[in-house]
Amino acid sequence: MSATNDAMNQIVVNVVRLARRPGYLLLVGAAVPVGVFLLLGLLLGLDARSWGGWVPFALALALAVPVALLTVRRERLQRTTADIGDGPVTTAGGVVVVTDAPTQAALEEELATLTEAMDEGRVRTARWLPRVEATQRALLRAAGGPVRAPYLRDDLRITLAAFLGTVAAIPLGVLGSFMSAFALLLS
Repeated sequence: MSATNDAMNQIVVNVVRLARRPGYLLLVGAAVPVGVFLLLGLLLGLDARSWGGWVPFALALALAVPVALLTVRRERLQRTTADIGDGPVTTAGGVVVVTDAPTQAALEEELATLTEAMDEGRVRTARWLPRVEATQRALLRAAGGPVRAPYLRDDLRITLAAFLGTVAAIPLGVLGSFMSAFALLLS
């Protein structure tokens, strides 16, 4: 385990802990209007005389997909980072004096790890969101692979798309709910 691996794990754990509450609020803020839109769309569909009455329900289902996907990804991230960084903290009494300089081999190993990660980040092979995919591969290399960084196994491009879809689902869910409620009042 190198200092780069330790630093990556500590940074990720702290970022996940920091984003826990805002992520929960985002998901609740998206799930409520989308859920109301789903319910009103279902009521419209059941009252409809043709297939056109089911369009609001289908749109609400389309909005629910990124919200559900982000919920699953968030829960998986919370589970995989729960055990990282909770090791016991030990302190020694007194003063510790380090008289030896860091060994050349340790410095070369750290430099090699960082160089490999930077080289991995320059290769862009993906067709959509290539920079995100290259960044994920570079982070995976810097963290020491999927065994030491299980939180990087999921494709970040899908998670990013689910996040953007969830953010977009909030105003669209509210708009769809109002339109469906208005259509129910008129029918």
